Amino acid sequence: MLRWRLTLGLLATLLILLLVGIYGVYLFHSLSTAFDKILKDNYDSIKVCHFLRVTTARLNIYYSRGDRPNPPYDQTGPLDQAQKEVNERMPVLWRNAHDSEQTVLVRDLQAVINRYFDNYRRVFAEFAANNPHYRETRGETGQLTLQITNLAENILQRNEQQMLAANNQADAQAKDSIRLLVLAMSSAVVVFVFTYARLGQSLIMPIRNLTRSIRELRSRHFEQNLPVVFSDELGELTNEFNGMAMELRNFYRETDRKFIELNQVIRAMMTTLPYPLFILDGHDALQRLNPAAERFLKGLDSPGRLPGVLERHLAKTLVTGRDYTLIDLKQAFLFRLNEQEYYFLPRVFPIVLEDGSLFGRALMLLDVTRFRWLDDLKSDMLATLSHEIKTPLTNIRLVLHLLLEKSTGPLEQTQEDLVSSACEDCERLLRTLTSLLDLARIESGKAQLDLKSIDPRILITDAAKAFEEPIRAAGRTLAVEIDGEWPPVQADRDRVGLVLSNLLSNAIKYSTPGSTITLRAQGAEPNAVRFIVTNFGAGLPESEQSRIFDKFYRVANTNGEGAGLGLSIAREIIHAHEGRIGVHSQPGKVTEFYFDLPKAGAVEV
Repeated sequence: MLRWRLTLGLLATLLILLLVGIYGVYLFHSLSTAFDKILKDNYDSIKVCHFLRVTTARLNIYYSRGDRPNPPYDQTGPLDQAQKEVNERMPVLWRNAHDSEQTVLVRDLQAVINRYFDNYRRVFAEFAANNPHYRETRGETGQLTLQITNLAENILQRNEQQMLAANNQADAQAKDSIRLLVLAMSSAVVVFVFTYARLGQSLIMPIRNLTRSIRELRSRHFEQNLPVVFSDELGELTNEFNGMAMELRNFYRETDRKFIELNQVIRAMMTTLPYPLFILDGHDALQRLNPAAERFLKGLDSPGRLPGVLERHLAKTLVTGRDYTLIDLKQAFLFRLNEQEYYFLPRVFPIVLEDGSLFGRALMLLDVTRFRWLDDLKSDMLATLSHEIKTPLTNIRLVLHLLLEKSTGPLEQTQEDLVSSACEDCERLLRTLTSLLDLARIESGKAQLDLKSIDPRILITDAAKAFEEPIRAAGRTLAVEIDGEWPPVQADRDRVGLVLSNLLSNAIKYSTPGSTITLRAQGAEPNAVRFIVTNFGAGLPESEQSRIFDKFYRVANTNGEGAGLGLSIAREIIHAHEGRIGVHSQPGKVTEFYFDLPKAGAVEV
């Protein structure tokens, strides 16, 4: 087994290293003990010999006459102190005398030292007794001092010889140890090389083959299998690798098959899709397009590139990063293809991968040419019909007013009531026709906007002044709020006033008596100001909030008057300002109509 081969090889090397380490510790301990013994024995003896020589020299100098008239033989203190110190140190020489020769030297030195101190004491006694022979006795001191010096020198040489012998022994032991360590290290190297050579065949080469096969797998080459040479752990690893390669091979084959099928399905869907579809990368460069898109670009004589108006539109929608869809037919883009006019509504949506990263975007152009023509036809028909009806209706209105004023004669009460009712219906019909004509002009673009830079507070103040009395008369309260200071907006004062008038009129109609109607302005987006009209009443069901701005639409189960054109006109006016309009409502609670106007300079006039 590979595990046992590795273990045996490593244990052999570890055992050699362990033996070398143990022997090294023993060697260091032996050398340290030898040096400690030398310092403890021989060095102490050398110090004692040196002390004896120095002490005798000092005593001889002290008790010699020198420059003094009389020697100090009456002062025994220095001699007593010196003898005491010598007696304290002599046991060191006795303790370190390990052979007979050194023992004889120490015994002779002890005898001479005793005679030396006794001689000085005879000198002191003879000097005290005025014995003139004290000088002869004093002369023997020099001979005794010389004997002490010679004996101490012999002991000193003997200890130096012992130190040199111990040093030579330690040096020889160190050399033997070095040879042994070199031999042990050589053995460790041989064992390591042998282990490496054996393991190289059974471990390193299979790993290299496995590494090379992994690189092949990364390059999607799944055909090769590794041969199983050993039945150990590497053999098991090789078997598992071959199994993994086979699973990857099957997986990629299945994935490739599914990918091809999915690609064919996508191509079929894109081919059958009647609308132009463009797939763009992260830089809005064309990656793929369906046949309808190819015909679209070919008809524009712009192969491989989107028209400028669509590129600018994509640049605007890139800021939000969300799905973008235009639903108003009036916002459709006009293109001339093969000498015919077509209207398209763009839809832009991001393409997000499974890991959440953004691949690019898709642009689909919905062909709304027929709907646009029908819408234009309807608007033209309504405008024509309204215009044609308005003239005779004006005459009828004039006749009714003449009858009501009794210019042609008196009327009975019943006749007067009928004429008054007909007059009111005529006025309502005339207002409806006027609204239809205004809506037709706005949709057709014939109603030009007088755009100017206007302070939002002026628009709020104008609407508040115009509706303060009607709101009070209806039993409601008007609250005006302007949150903060806002820059001017780009707007047509009269048209925006009409929008606020429609919203406030609806608020009066559908709010609860005694409630408060709020008119306020606040920030919306970085380049827009939001105007909001809030009222408390029955509210709008969620199912009707998306249709409230349609033409002629009226909320069900309400008694409000009107033809259902006010909010539609308001929407067209706000769209003409390149703004937004919407509603938030909670049934039975709060209804909030809002519209956003761009700040001055944020749009091109």
